[in-house]
Amino acid sequence: MSSGAGMLLDPTQTGALYPAGPSARSAARARISLIQLAEILDVAEDAVITTDARRDIVLFNRGATVLFGYTADEMLGRSIDLLLPERFRARHPEQMEEFARSPAPARLMGARREVFGRRKDGSEFPAEVSISKFGAGADLLFTAIVRDATERKRYEAAQRELEHLRAQAELADAQARAEAQLRETARQREQALAELQAKTEELRATTQQLWQAAKLAGVGELAASIAHELNNPLGTVSLRIEGLLAKTPAEDPRRRPLEVVEGEVERMAGLVANLLQFSRAGRDQVSTVDVCEEVSRTVDLVAHHLRKHGVLVEPQFAPGVPHIHADRQHLRQVFLNLFTNAADAMPQGGRLVPRVRAGALPDGRPAVVVEIADTGVGIPAELKDRVFEPFFTTKEEGKGTGLGLAICRRIVQQHHGTLEVESALGAGTTIRITLPTRPDTNVDRLRDAPS
Repeated sequence: MSSGAGMLLDPTQTGALYPAGPSARSAARARISLIQLAEILDVAEDAVITTDARRDIVLFNRGATVLFGYTADEMLGRSIDLLLPERFRARHPEQMEEFARSPAPARLMGARREVFGRRKDGSEFPAEVSISKFGAGADLLFTAIVRDATERKRYEAAQRELEHLRAQAELADAQARAEAQLRETARQREQALAELQAKTEELRATTQQLWQAAKLAGVGELAASIAHELNNPLGTVSLRIEGLLAKTPAEDPRRRPLEVVEGEVERMAGLVANLLQFSRAGRDQVSTVDVCEEVSRTVDLVAHHLRKHGVLVEPQFAPGVPHIHADRQHLRQVFLNLFTNAADAMPQGGRLVPRVRAGALPDGRPAVVVEIADTGVGIPAELKDRVFEPFFTTKEEGKGTGLGLAICRRIVQQHHGTLEVESALGAGTTIRITLPTRPDTNVDRLRDAPS
């Protein structure tokens, strides 16, 4: 008999679903109960399939029809193997017998491997199957509740993919944070290294300055002592030579040696004067100085020397150069030394270009910049840092004391300015002096400088 779309076999035809009862009344009651059960099962969305001990289908509800695509008429009495993919059919009888022998009344299939069903059109789908049994022997019945697990599998796959994407995102985020931390650490390391290098350079410069200051202090004391000791005997020798020259006719062969001695005495006197200047004997005389005018006057003082060396002077003074407060005589000493050095560096003649313009010190204070450029032989790169050392000179032996640039730098530093050298071998030299203009930046301290 049938109930809607689902059907079960008539007990009078199979004898499997309804065991024979002691009376027809009992069988009628059982038949009514099973018909009601079939109607109830037809309402269920899951597929409900019952087979007998031979695995032939005796119950096929509406849910099974929807899931597998077969009608109940097509499946009743046929083997349940028809609903299995080919690869599972060989072992299915053995599995059914194993379940029949086991004491468990029910079990969930797919615990050890995935279960699939096969539709009428041949397509397969993953399935969730719970199977139960009742009866015994030839009356044993198996009921399987089958649910399509496709959507659940898709959901689980989507969840796995989502978890994978979330894990990848977390990993990418962690990697980004780690990379950002590495970049920050690298930046901090570079900054620390730069600061360390700056401190090291500052320490090196300070050490060099302290060493140079100590060296200059010792040299200054020695220079002052020697200068004072030499001045008197040199003065005596100079007077004697002048007296002898006054008494010696020009044609006298003895006059030439006396003139040589006189020249050497003058050179020694100049050396003593440089030593005294280097030792800074005397006090500074601060006044307002027009740097352009002072440079011009110094050029006039050495004009004969420059013409003698074939040096052409080309001053370049910018308009509106401010005045400064400085020791005029000391500045003139600086310019004299630098002009003389430039002339000596151009033995075959050349151009001397003194430039004066407004500028600024490295800290931004207003200043006057004086540049003295020549077209001479230049200074080798390896010697450029040594030209300010006392008694170091690049001139020929007997033609320099090595104190000129040391004196120039000391005077500029006393005026709280800077002195720089730019030079290239064979391309000339430029000395750049930068002096502050405001009186309160250098005058008070210059006046208070020790003698």
